[in-house]
Amino acid sequence: MQNLEPQDFQNQVLNRLDRIDSRLSTLEDKVDNLEDKVDNLEGKVDKLEVDIRETVQRVDKWEERFLQLSRDNLSISRTVIIAAAAATIFTPLVQSLAPAIAALLRAQ
Repeated sequence: MQNLEPQDFQNQVLNRLDRIDSRLSTLEDKVDNLEDKVDNLEGKVDKLEVDIRETVQRVDKWEERFLQLSRDNLSISRTVIIAAAAATIFTPLVQSLAPAIAALLRAQ
C-alpha cells in the first residue's frame, strides 16, 4: 500500500462512506418500492379470493338449478310415457266397449 497523507486518507474514507450512503439510499428506495408492490399484490390476491368464492357460489347455484331441471324433465318424461302406454293399452278396449256403451246410453 502506498503511504497517504492523513488528509488524503480521510478524503478516501469519506468518499467511500458517501458511496455507501448513496447505495444504501438507493436500496432503501427499492425496498420501499417493493413493499408497495407487495401491498398491491396482497390486495389483488384478496380480491381474487373473493371473486373465487363468489364464482363457486354461483356455480353451486347453477348446478342446483340444472339438477332440479333434470329432475323435472325426468318427471315429465315419465308422465308422457305412462300416458302413451295407457292410451296404447286402453284404445282397443275402449273401441270394443264403445258400441255397448252407446247402446246403454240410447236405452235410457
